Amino acid sequence: MTEYQPELETLRDIDTSFHRLFETVNDSEAPTMPGDDPLSTLRQARAQIDAALFAYRRRTEDATLADDGTCLLQWDPPSAPPRRLRFEPDSTGETWTRRELEWTGAEWRPCGSDRLDNVAIRAPAAARYPEPVDPTPIETMLEWTRDSWARPDPPALVFAKTATTEQGVIVSVDGDLRYRERDSPRWYPATTDEFYHHLRTHGQPTLLPLSETALTRHDFTPSPLSQ
Repeated sequence: MTEYQPELETLRDIDTSFHRLFETVNDSEAPTMPGDDPLSTLRQARAQIDAALFAYRRRTEDATLADDGTCLLQWDPPSAPPRRLRFEPDSTGETWTRRELEWTGAEWRPCGSDRLDNVAIRAPAAARYPEPVDPTPIETMLEWTRDSWARPDPPALVFAKTATTEQGVIVSVDGDLRYRERDSPRWYPATTDEFYHHLRTHGQPTLLPLSETALTRHDFTPSPLSQ
């Protein structure tokens, strides 16, 4: 058990309670409340809890890698989800297991593994590259965009352009997620499942102020039926 295990368990319990609360609210017709929306405040609090839990998990994984001799390589392929290669030695260090993993938007999915002998590794004497960390889950990034349209410069979830598509931008307008590409004549209602599809074809999205994208508020406000 880690030094902060009780606190971590409490945070996980709170996070689970928030999740159940939001599911209940989404299934019911919650009345609009004047002034500050308490649900918006709770969603922001949950996003901060998620960020803290993920940060701790990354630190824990990094410590584990340093102790057991596992080597980890992570990269972002063009127009594809992040990838990882793990080289895990056995207890003698003579035989290794190579595991390939792909980021699904929520976790690492195993893609294959094999046994290796005679592994040799060369690395810079001084650290030159950042430590591998988990990408931010899409669900967490979406939480950061919710109830933000009233801000002067609301956050947007941005998928980079590819060889065949333009930059794709997602915003939350009055609780509705809307997706539009730079060259598209209209915006489209978006679902979480579609975001995971975009992850596979565009790669991991980034969170940017809307002003730093190719689109503006006007691109998301007209009704799609009138466009």
